[in-house]
Amino acid sequence: MQGKVSMVVPCYNKEKYIGAMIDSVIAQEWDNIELILVNDGSTDGTRQVISDYEPLIISRGYELIVFDQENAGCCAAVYAGLTHITGEYFCLVDCDDEIEPKYVSHMAGWLETHDDCELAACAYRSVATIDGAVKEASPAEYRFRPDSINFLEKYILRETITTAWIYMSRVSYLRKCGLIENFCTQRRKTYEPLIVVPLAYGNGKLEFFNEPLYRYNQTALDLFRFERFEQCIQYYDDYLYLYGWAIDRLDADDEKKRRLLALARLAYYRELTPFLSRINNGSEYRLMVAQGFSKTIEEVFEPAIRISPDRIIEVGFLQLYRSIVNNILCVEPDFNPSRRVIGYGALGKAAEKIIPQLIGTEWEPTELWDINGDGISIKKPELESLTEDDILLVFPKTLSIIREMQEVFESSKATVLYKQQISEILQGMLFPQIKNVRLK
Repeated sequence: MQGKVSMVVPCYNKEKYIGAMIDSVIAQEWDNIELILVNDGSTDGTRQVISDYEPLIISRGYELIVFDQENAGCCAAVYAGLTHITGEYFCLVDCDDEIEPKYVSHMAGWLETHDDCELAACAYRSVATIDGAVKEASPAEYRFRPDSINFLEKYILRETITTAWIYMSRVSYLRKCGLIENFCTQRRKTYEPLIVVPLAYGNGKLEFFNEPLYRYNQTALDLFRFERFEQCIQYYDDYLYLYGWAIDRLDADDEKKRRLLALARLAYYRELTPFLSRINNGSEYRLMVAQGFSKTIEEVFEPAIRISPDRIIEVGFLQLYRSIVNNILCVEPDFNPSRRVIGYGALGKAAEKIIPQLIGTEWEPTELWDINGDGISIKKPELESLTEDDILLVFPKTLSIIREMQEVFESSKATVLYKQQISEILQGMLFPQIKNVRLK
């Protein structure tokens, strides 16, 4: 007998998408699913679509619970679903997304046969409809560590996958973590921290499958349709509120809670940053966001440091944030410059931005290589000349180029550094004061 998987789906005004979502559930290879659809007061045809699909869901052999409530927001809808679960395993799917046929069987199957694991997780693929055409992104790539060391801190700092729908949990673990009784129903747009914070803090063993089993419909997400930056601020204000709610209810001492909330405050600015250029009036808020980030840094670190808003804008929000994350998670580059530092792909766009930042430092390339090099100032690549004393800085960011050359690079005896390692070098040089502080 397969264990029962309780799948909660909050539903609100997604008539256009919910049919495809239910089709993807019916197509699952796992036969024992309890599908809990919570209709949060939809005013379009969402409820009718659910009714139309009821015979198909039941004929598939799945248990079906349809719960109708007045519109109260996604947190209240998820909570209503959580109070109805009766399965051995729990997962959550958004009503405008889709899941691959192996989504349940991969994760539930693993938990069925590995009693030491409490959680399973998968990768996902973003899908967007642009000018009527469906565009699929490459699978989301994260610096995801499958171990549970600092899992919660990595989650809050956006160092791992943050969306709740890629996780599957044992229901017994869900209850052990107090997730249901501590759930918040007071926010309408998001719920992620309320799911992942208690599960991560519980320190249960996690197995991660690096396979995109979830299809995330980016087109349908309200956040990507915001026209004013004020809407974005409200969205992430709610996110921060939910972090505070979830952290406050953990069985942790005050010092630990203060630390976690400080991480959430720092991550708040990481989330806002991309929308400064993405939303029409975002540029009007650049200084305000920089001032808030500067003040937060001064408040949460000791000894207190002051990084001016102008400096944050000049260098970049994400560069500073990366330096902070490396400090908090104790990420130190394990490489040092040698007698020959070679910049590979020196004529590319990435090199055009990076090389000027290295000039005058110990990391300034002693040689520049590019397949289109002139042979004088920029050489043609001489990979056969690499020795164990050399460092190769690989500037291209395109995955296809990197994958094509990776085997050649790494078969040499040289130290090969890619985008992430080069970024860590730059961040250490841009904000050296970060190295000597700690969270209060």
